[in-house]
Amino acid sequence: MCPSRSGTPFAQWGTKLPMTQRSSNPPGLPSRTEQLLSRARRAQQRGERRQALVALREAALLAETDAKLWALYGSACAKASRFQEAERALGQALYLRQRQHDAPRVNSLRSIIQRLGLGRAA
Repeated sequence: MCPSRSGTPFAQWGTKLPMTQRSSNPPGLPSRTEQLLSRARRAQQRGERRQALVALREAALLAETDAKLWALYGSACAKASRFQEAERALGQALYLRQRQHDAPRVNSLRSIIQRLGLGRAA
């Protein structure tokens, strides 16, 4: 991980997607979701927040059951002061984590939502 990106929500995108969310691309070629995450990371590094948000939203909609993508999108929306979108995205991430019975991450998401003042989603 590059130290210059460590403070952004985009820094943790280095991980691969679970096998259930990868496309049937030939080995060595990234899935569409991975391409979108890469595009969002590059846009963020260039300071193009809107392009990063568009790519993140598309990735989250493409892999609609990936709570991590929804949380990343929600975090990016909150940084861009798009609080209604952030509330919806973080609410979706919370719902997905609850369905997965992932209590530690559910509690983390609730804490983030509360700190942002988006109490309806928690």
